[in-house]
Amino acid sequence: MRGYEAAQILKEKGITIEQVREEIAYRKETGALSNAPQNEAFMNMTLNEVLRVEEMWEI
Repeated sequence: MRGYEAAQILKEKGITIEQVREEIAYRKETGALSNAPQNEAFMNMTLNEVLRVEEMWEI
């Protein structure tokens, strides 16, 4: 459920699924921690949480 709720919050902030995918790619490439996201909307989210958001985006 957390991924779905996070997806809804990000959608309300105007985030697109492409931005979610860019954040995932950025973290995988750089090993960025949650306190250093590419996009500030993902602040305090772990990579696993961002991955869950991607999975739950269309629900």
